[in-house]
Amino acid sequence: MVHKTITLSEEVYELLKNEMKDNESFSQVIIRLASRWSLDAFVGCISKESVEKLATAMDAFRKEREAPWPVFDTE
Repeated sequence: MVHKTITLSEEVYELLKNEMKDNESFSQVIIRLASRWSLDAFVGCISKESVEKLATAMDAFRKEREAPWPVFDTE
């Protein structure tokens, strides 16, 4: 495995060190913490109006997708 050297401030070093579990490396701490990020961080960043427009568009798309396909006369 390739290793990279990075520079951290003392503050960040201490934060990571405090997050460490038994026998966990700094790399493992960073991977664990980074994998916790999710879309939850974005809750509330979209206006209610935008959410309603998106929901309306999605409903229209679903109805269109579920509509019967046209049959063409090939004769």
